[in-house]
Amino acid sequence: MYIPRPLLILLVIIYLLFLLSVDWINQPGGAWYRPFWVGLLIIAVGSWAHREQDSDEL
Repeated sequence: MYIPRPLLILLVIIYLLFLLSVDWINQPGGAWYRPFWVGLLIIAVGSWAHREQDSDEL
């Protein structure tokens, strides 16, 4: 079964984000900007993985 690279990267990021979020929830004085950095990272990785596709492949 073929899994497209953007989908595979997204699944790995979601898995890692889940593992990190368990630790973040348990820290009472955590930084408020962490979710924004994670969101920015997800957007950057998604755009990097999608850059090689032609518009006809969508």
